[in-house]
Amino acid sequence: MNAVTSTQLIDVSAPTLWAAITSDRHLEACHPYIQKHTKNTSTSGLSDVITYLNGVTFSRESTAWMDGVGYDLKVGKASEPKNEVAWRIEAVSPTSCKLSISVTPRAVEKLPKLARGLALVVFVRRHVRRYLNAVTRGIKVWMETGKPIDKTAFPRHPWFCP
Repeated sequence: MNAVTSTQLIDVSAPTLWAAITSDRHLEACHPYIQKHTKNTSTSGLSDVITYLNGVTFSRESTAWMDGVGYDLKVGKASEPKNEVAWRIEAVSPTSCKLSISVTPRAVEKLPKLARGLALVVFVRRHVRRYLNAVTRGIKVWMETGKPIDKTAFPRHPWFCP
């Protein structure tokens, strides 16, 4: 299954972005669809819980950690296959960098194989791309202004908004 990726050029240094995206509760300030972001008590890597605006809760567990470069996560509901998510930072200059977030949607694996393929082509990939574009844009706005984003300035997403 192919990943869906969104990349955003951000006018801050790569170390500044890294510090921000690894800080506690950062998604509350920059993610258009997250209401609450809390750290788990896990002691190994990243482990947290995110609650979307519509009350849906996902856990996030790191599977790889590359200091200053990015991390890989398994994200989803406890009872479903977890989506694979990769966050990567690439320095462009001393004062700018690219942030890429990629999602391999595994939650569709609960569907029968024929329905899964159709769902991916017609529905899932389009909605994941729209979601990722809003997330990377939210991070860009947050980083470049230094202020939490206005979540109402982003398009509503049917999976995560009330």
